[in-house]
Amino acid sequence: MEENPFLNADIDPQTVTGEPIAQEQQTANETAIPMWSWIKFAMVGFALMVFYIYNSHHANKAIRKKELLIKELKELHSERISLESQITNASKQSELSKRLEGSGLKEITTPPIKLVKPHEQD
Repeated sequence: MEENPFLNADIDPQTVTGEPIAQEQQTANETAIPMWSWIKFAMVGFALMVFYIYNSHHANKAIRKKELLIKELKELHSERISLESQITNASKQSELSKRLEGSGLKEITTPPIKLVKPHEQD
C-alpha cells in the first residue's frame, strides 16, 4: 500500500511532481495573509464591539439609577425638614398647654424652687 505523498506536510510539491513552481505562485503565497489571521482579527473585533455595547448599556443604566437616587434623596430631605419643623412646633410650651387643657393639667406659673443641701460639718 503506497502512501499519498501530498498528505505529508513535510514534502515539497516540487520534489513530488518534479515540476518547478512558478515564481508568481510563490510570491502570492508568501504575501497573502492566511485566512486564520483574518478570522482571529474578526473574532477580536467582534469581542471588542460586544464589550463596547455592554459597557455603554451598563453606563446608561448606572446614570438612570443615579438620577433616581438623587430624586429620592431630595424627597427624603424635604420630608425630614418638614418633620423637624412639625416636631419643633409641637414641642413649644404654648402648643403643649393647648393639648393638655382637656386632661386637667395646667401650665406652671411659678418658677421652680432650687433645693440646696446644707453642708455637713464635722
